[in-house]
Amino acid sequence: MDVVLIPCWRRPEMLWHCLEHIKRAEGAEAMHYIFRIDTGYSPELKTVIDGFPFSHELAETPRTMHRKTKQSYSVLTGYRLAAQKSDGLVFLIEEDIFIATDFFKWHKAVHAQQPDLFCSIAVKNHNRTINLEGADDEYYLTTLDYCSWGVCFDVVKLMNFVLPMASQGYYNDPHGFMRLNFRGAPINEGHVEQDGLIRRIQWWHGMDLPIAYPFQARAYHAGLYGYNRGNPPQGSLSKRIEYVAQTCYSHQTMRILAERPEYVDDSEPIELNAQPWQELKQVILDLDQHPRRV
Repeated sequence: MDVVLIPCWRRPEMLWHCLEHIKRAEGAEAMHYIFRIDTGYSPELKTVIDGFPFSHELAETPRTMHRKTKQSYSVLTGYRLAAQKSDGLVFLIEEDIFIATDFFKWHKAVHAQQPDLFCSIAVKNHNRTINLEGADDEYYLTTLDYCSWGVCFDVVKLMNFVLPMASQGYYNDPHGFMRLNFRGAPINEGHVEQDGLIRRIQWWHGMDLPIAYPFQARAYHAGLYGYNRGNPPQGSLSKRIEYVAQTCYSHQTMRILAERPEYVDDSEPIELNAQPWQELKQVILDLDQHPRRV
């Protein structure tokens, strides 16, 4: 059975919307879901999860002394739990990721076509400017463009390449660990959390283990507020759920309320009712002609 890891902490209203979209996605009922609830979580998360109709479990992250890597420790040890239970794919859907109806279908199809993938990512690629239009059924391969939004790993790749690096050495001293193991990586030295670690791992292998991205995104980051950005809404859970409904599905509202321009650029709402398609097609890109954003 494929496994979906859902890290969550203090945004139950976001999780409510996240799960509503998961329930509508094709093939969602065939997955097992692990809710990775980080230390210091909002008790309302369990209210939202209660009644989730598909196979699932709650896995609370144990307290850790690794303050600098608290969130990374929760996600990476969650990945380890998911890998132990999956016999195929492991998905990561954070609580502020809203997925399209063909999210699971797209990931499964691209992995079936590309068995050597490092991973597939369903959001728009915010790390690279793609000067090319693509259809709903087209995708491309790239490198150095990892992000942790709407990700899918083959469990063998996850176990062989990512989890061995999720070590005490990394948790104890992430900056030193990066300097020692990934010398010369073209990645900001301050980016040492789990996504920065995984990005370096993929960079090391390059196009031998590429990333697949869709031309037309199958998920988006509803990042109006949360970790390192913005203040959360106040009031009852129902009021906060309504606030998300009124803000995080609108380009205009997100643009007005975002604290910084880059928060708009990486959180663009998309149409979540996917158009039908039969078979994916790879488009070969010359990555030198499609520069990474700085």
